[in-house]
Amino acid sequence: MPRKKTIALTASQIALGGSIGLASGWLCYLIVELLFWKGLIGDRVQHGFWVGLLLLISFSATYGSALAGVAEGVILAGRRFGVSVDRKRAYQGAFLGAPAIVALMSLLNIHWDALVASNLLFYILLNVAQLLALIISLPLRILLAIKCPPELLYIVAAPIGAILGYRLGMERKRTASAEL
Repeated sequence: MPRKKTIALTASQIALGGSIGLASGWLCYLIVELLFWKGLIGDRVQHGFWVGLLLLISFSATYGSALAGVAEGVILAGRRFGVSVDRKRAYQGAFLGAPAIVALMSLLNIHWDALVASNLLFYILLNVAQLLALIISLPLRILLAIKCPPELLYIVAAPIGAILGYRLGMERKRTASAEL
């Protein structure tokens, strides 16, 4: 596939996957909030365990619908460009893409000065970890420095994960078939 077509495919997959995922997540959130919490449950459940369990179910449904929307958007955009997208790998990538941005954002909030090294080995490991965290989070730091909204990073993380998921799966298939 030509480079220009690959860039257009990737951009359309990110845009379509992010917008469909955002829309499906909002729609499921509204359904869960208005029908489930305010309509069915209301003030009937006030015990901590049951509220926690129902919150877990609500969060899982909303998160699942958003990620399903992202993966299906990536698959749909791939189909428009004539690319076969593995559904399982797209879903796996979308599921891992969203927590990846959370992990990268958490690297920005580590207070390295508060960590005290008790011996030389821990001191060296701490400095190496600090350098690795700085290198890994550098693109994120640059995006936040130029005032890119963090919400946008969360929205595009799942489609990027879905794209990486199915493309890395394609590379494994190519190398496995080349070895045979």
